[in-house]
Amino acid sequence: MTMTEVPADDDVELAQQLMREWDEGRGISKSQLEIRTWGDATSHGRHFDRFVRRALGVTTNRPSKQTDRISLLEQQVRGLGGIPVGRDHEPWEVQLQHARESCLSALRIWNDPVAMFRTGGFSLLLVTAWNSLAIAVIQQGHGEWRKLNADGTIQVGRNGEEQSRETSDLVGQAFAGTERHGLRENVQFWMDLRNCVAHRYLPALDVSVIPYAQAGLLNFEGVLVDAFGAEYALADALTVPLQLSGFRDTGVLSSRKKLQLSLPLDVQAVLARAETASPELLADETFMIRVAFIPMVPASGRNPDAIAYFVRPGAVPTELAEALEQYVVLPKISMGARPNLSATHVIHEVERRTGYTFNSQLHVNAARHLNARPLQRAEECTVNLHYAEYITSFKRYLYSQAWIDYLVAEITTTEGFLAATGKDPRPI
Repeated sequence: MTMTEVPADDDVELAQQLMREWDEGRGISKSQLEIRTWGDATSHGRHFDRFVRRALGVTTNRPSKQTDRISLLEQQVRGLGGIPVGRDHEPWEVQLQHARESCLSALRIWNDPVAMFRTGGFSLLLVTAWNSLAIAVIQQGHGEWRKLNADGTIQVGRNGEEQSRETSDLVGQAFAGTERHGLRENVQFWMDLRNCVAHRYLPALDVSVIPYAQAGLLNFEGVLVDAFGAEYALADALTVPLQLSGFRDTGVLSSRKKLQLSLPLDVQAVLARAETASPELLADETFMIRVAFIPMVPASGRNPDAIAYFVRPGAVPTELAEALEQYVVLPKISMGARPNLSATHVIHEVERRTGYTFNSQLHVNAARHLNARPLQRAEECTVNLHYAEYITSFKRYLYSQAWIDYLVAEITTTEGFLAATGKDPRPI
């Protein structure tokens, strides 16, 4: 019996029987099955693979470890900005690598602590990166990215090179839809700024554009991963170092508006348009990401100047929500009165001052009963900052001297101890 002589329905039944006997390599070998079924001793499994794939749509040939390793190495080469040797590359790959290199160059300028033309250089290179990325997306989808004449022919430049459409047109085509509105507006912001600062030295502008720069970089990274795969991501390079000398400058801390007023009128107009956009656009993190300094005491109890977080809309602490309606830099709050004592310290002090045995579980019970911590099974958080503060990065509570005084006063008596901890007191 040959394959062409078997009806299609019987092909399915035969393929299922062969699969059961082969059992993913644990049963009879493919070669043995080929010899028995078709009298074919020369295919070495390929006949079996083709037949099962055609009848059942199942792939039974597995790539070798060497094939997997080659694939992984090619991914690494692409991630480093190259194209694997010996493999034909698509036009979109060339544009994609150009986009990545331009974005990384922009990032190098921004992260250079002694850069003097930070916003200017960053805007020039970031717009170039978005231009190439948009072309790559359009080329991958077999769309047209070039300028066309009235007769449909491609426009060429003075030296015969194909002419690209304007960046705004390319971005609008590549990233269409309402869900990309913030992304498109962010790119437009950088295009407008590039046109204003390309030939000017305006260091006062750097502080004002941080939210737009961070949003633009995250947008770029998101498109790379979503459209082309994780091997093209820039995650390891997308660091955001803080230029502390700039943030601590008295002019910055006193009034950002005062710095903006020193800028040329056309640059002020670009910033004003961005800052007076619709509430929906201002809340869109793909358009801008606000920055806040949130002071916090580490477990050691030391007082740092500040710890910086990029706060996304919708994830802003309640006490900062109103202030973050505008981009702000919050200076350091005096940390002396904030809780900075460990639970162990509290327990030792309670035992010393009351004469009762006190442990961590009794302390937790008392803190919940006396509203210094949330009730059992509730989410851990700061309930009363006067007594205790929950440090999210360390997943622990720190306590104040006021908490120790209050706790000792409440549990000095037998009745108070029982009410606060749920246990009778035991003398040390």
